[in-house]
Amino acid sequence: MILYMNRIDPTTLFLGIDAGGSTCRARLRKLSGEVIGEAKSGPANLRLGASVAIEQILACTEGALKEADLENYPLKQIHAGLGLAGAVLSEELESTSHFQTLFATCEINNDAYIACVGAHLGHSGAVVIVGTGSCAQVVSPEASRTYGGWGFDISDQASGAWIGQQALQIAVLAMDGLCPSSAISSAIGDQFSHRPADVLRWSQSARPNDYAKFAPLVFSAAEHGDTQAMALVQCGCEQLEQLIRAVERHGTGRIALLGGLAPVYLRHLPKHIISLLCTARGDALDGALLTAGLPLTSLELA
Repeated sequence: MILYMNRIDPTTLFLGIDAGGSTCRARLRKLSGEVIGEAKSGPANLRLGASVAIEQILACTEGALKEADLENYPLKQIHAGLGLAGAVLSEELESTSHFQTLFATCEINNDAYIACVGAHLGHSGAVVIVGTGSCAQVVSPEASRTYGGWGFDISDQASGAWIGQQALQIAVLAMDGLCPSSAISSAIGDQFSHRPADVLRWSQSARPNDYAKFAPLVFSAAEHGDTQAMALVQCGCEQLEQLIRAVERHGTGRIALLGGLAPVYLRHLPKHIISLLCTARGDALDGALLTAGLPLTSLELA
């Protein structure tokens, strides 16, 4: 929900926070739209725990205030918009209620929502996000709907974490002699001394962003003709197409592909799918700022 404030004090500060699975980012703007501070911190996915999320949110908020030379500025005088990765279940959202007490106001949504609002600067539209995780989001007067985004264990197809996990499985099969070795399985195997037991030990504490670190190896190998990597990328493209088709049915006329893996997937997606996509007008932090109450005109004039 985008908030519109009447009679805003011209000295009011607005804070947008994108608490993602790999990093937490913050952007501080004046009512005029001028950016006065930005910062980032570590992973803030709510699935890591509310205490971890709040620690990272406060760290990047303090960093943005420091960059603005406002280190002692009261948080209670800042209007915040917050997008949280992993905020899917109602009980998870309830665990964030105390976040709202930190600021003058705090509008909390999932990270896909703020990404969609930012991509289309508050207008109807949809996004498909593919980074550490994956999901799709539509925001329009007729519907606000998320597709996917249920977490690494049961969802996140085509994501960096999914690609990395699939590549690790191929590498272990190759180590066991159950499938042919290739450039991608060898490159991953080198990092574990080609011992499946070492992969198992690593996996017992690995998080989605740890798996996602292998995704660049997969895309690089695919672009050099490795058949196993090419098959993974092709599967990822098919899963992305499924998400794109889902949001296309809402007929907003605007679908943006976002996330850290968007540029590499654009090199592999078929032309008829790319033709459905548009360029994002803003980013997730712009969306968070709009939900915080920053007027759209402030972004357009900045």
